[in-house]
Amino acid sequence: MRLDDIVSVTCTDTDKTEQGKVVRLGRDRADIMVGPAVISFHMKKPGIYVGNLHGLEFVMKTG
Repeated sequence: MRLDDIVSVTCTDTDKTEQGKVVRLGRDRADIMVGPAVISFHMKKPGIYVGNLHGLEFVMKTG
């Protein structure tokens, strides 16, 4: 995963999937812009990131 990559973000509460853009990367975290919102994700397992926004949980998987 690199800056400006387009990734799929799934809300585990609503089962909706949206496309997001990688805007910031860290060692074990990534910030993804989905529409006007930026969701901070933290790596839980290699290739699986989890984030929260407005009480909803989001999951992003990287290949």
